[in-house]
Amino acid sequence: MNRLIASVFFIFTFLIAGCSTSGNQHLKNETSQSLQSKIIKNKTTKSEITASLGEPDTRTTLDDGNEEWMYTMDNNQFDATTFIPVIGLLTGGSQTQARTLEIEFKGETVSKWSFSENNSRMNTGLIQ
Repeated sequence: MNRLIASVFFIFTFLIAGCSTSGNQHLKNETSQSLQSKIIKNKTTKSEITASLGEPDTRTTLDDGNEEWMYTMDNNQFDATTFIPVIGLLTGGSQTQARTLEIEFKGETVSKWSFSENNSRMNTGLIQ
């Protein structure tokens, strides 16, 4: 019986050790090179961006009358050991991937854009 409980505990731990995601998941597979072929200054329109990436997370009207759209994506994958008592205290952690795309429009077309990505590792355990 104790082996069954221990087995279920470890299987459950590895199943919940997945990832949490937020934001626009269309950005998950995008790179600066792939976006350079999709977003062309003074040519790509708002409707083409929406068709490719969906609705933006944030829309901002700038003081010069232009509009800025922001797309963000965050994926956080926790280590399985984080959820194991005592072991998680020693060796827990997570891997985070974040991407941000900012597009400024002049009228209906793109006037400029920027893309940034960040991959980071966070160790929460005492042994790093």
